[in-house]
Amino acid sequence: MRRPLATVLLLALSAPVFADTAPADTPSEAAQQVSVSGTRDPDWKPYRKMLAGMDAFERYHSLAPRAELKFILRPQQANLTVAGLKLRIVGDNVGIDIPIAADYTFSLPRDESAANDDADVQLSSKKGLFRWRPDIHTPGLPTGTRRLGDLRLECEVRWAVDKFDSSFLQLAYLMPLGGACHTSRSRIFYSTTAPIARATLVSDSRRESLPSERLSSKDRTRYAPPLHDTSWPDDTLVEFEFALPSDGTADATVSK
Repeated sequence: MRRPLATVLLLALSAPVFADTAPADTPSEAAQQVSVSGTRDPDWKPYRKMLAGMDAFERYHSLAPRAELKFILRPQQANLTVAGLKLRIVGDNVGIDIPIAADYTFSLPRDESAANDDADVQLSSKKGLFRWRPDIHTPGLPTGTRRLGDLRLECEVRWAVDKFDSSFLQLAYLMPLGGACHTSRSRIFYSTTAPIARATLVSDSRRESLPSERLSSKDRTRYAPPLHDTSWPDDTLVEFEFALPSDGTADATVSK
């Protein structure tokens, strides 16, 4: 019974592209959609839930002590831009405009009146065109790398927000394991903007390539670092080698 329960929950946490199922076969994007009661877009949360993610950032900030918490809009179709988009915290008595930067990132303020008003975070786009993700980056890292502590902290923020939408059985399975970010029974997938030829964990003189089952077989733009494995310290880097596109140039951009 363990694997099916993990599968159901991790579909509900579908990942930056964030979390995928434990089995090696990655489900389709459509299968990862979350159904939530009411008319809200399931990937846009009540402000109180986003506050829970902000609280998790403060609680686990030691994972990435020099990083700030931002969020990022992730387009779900080609050629989408943030031009003209409006992001707001909206309640019966509250309306707060949230600026969206040119790099698609935004920050949420702490506002007690918005929490008391049971406000929502709303984006002026059609349902499903954008997703939010935590965007946590320690400054000064080499190009084409991600820091493991940053990825762990992103996971904690997502888990803090998305666990509210999980069923009792789902929570009963993962909570004793420390949540989705602390168990080998879940694979938390992150994405890049180019197909990955190889991803390597590097900590001082220790180097290990991510095994093939931790690279998405669908398009090779997803990877699942061992967040749960404490033998890899938070300062471990994930180094990427990218496949060459048809024009022979390499795109070494790592997704936010």
